[in-house]
Amino acid sequence: MDINEYKNKALRTDYADYSDFHIGDVSARLDYASMGLVTESAKILDIIKKSKKSLNSLDKAKIQEELGDLLWYMNLTLDELNISFDELMQSSIDKIDRKHPEGDPTIRG
Repeated sequence: MDINEYKNKALRTDYADYSDFHIGDVSARLDYASMGLVTESAKILDIIKKSKKSLNSLDKAKIQEELGDLLWYMNLTLDELNISFDELMQSSIDKIDRKHPEGDPTIRG
């Protein structure tokens, strides 16, 4: 398969009209928030990558700044979904307890 054949086959699933893109349960605000979560996570990964490539010390202040942005987008996501931080933290612990009811045996405590 060449690139043009791929392009034509792949684009068969492209929307002809994006005007109805925000119909349904996913709002434009949730779109924005979820894109922000991904881009801020990628920025953190990029800082780590650049540190490893150049063998420079890790810029923790820059990571902290990006984590703050990530937290902002998480807050926006939770608000749009009407989920509190408390509910999120509890559901995280519930999942951990289900997956590791006795704790992780590889971790010394």
